[in-house]
Amino acid sequence: MKTIHLFQFNNSIFRKIPFFKEEHRLKTDVTEIDLMDIEIVTEYIVKTNDDFSFDNTSGKDLLSMCKKAQKTIEHYFVLRLDHYDFI
Repeated sequence: MKTIHLFQFNNSIFRKIPFFKEEHRLKTDVTEIDLMDIEIVTEYIVKTNDDFSFDNTSGKDLLSMCKKAQKTIEHYFVLRLDHYDFI
């Protein structure tokens, strides 16, 4: 058995965290969250067989694996602040 990380964003599953730059990640709790345009990427830590192949696994099976994850982590990324400035 091996442990892998899967990421879900907009109903799609990825092997790596998609699209967002590390400098856009929120590192602290934000109390004024409704002032910001944020996106959430969910990371799933799952155990799978040693011969697991992401490319040969259906989307349905990947979602099933995510539902059985040992651990789930939400990552928050800021897209805009006040709808004027891109961070």
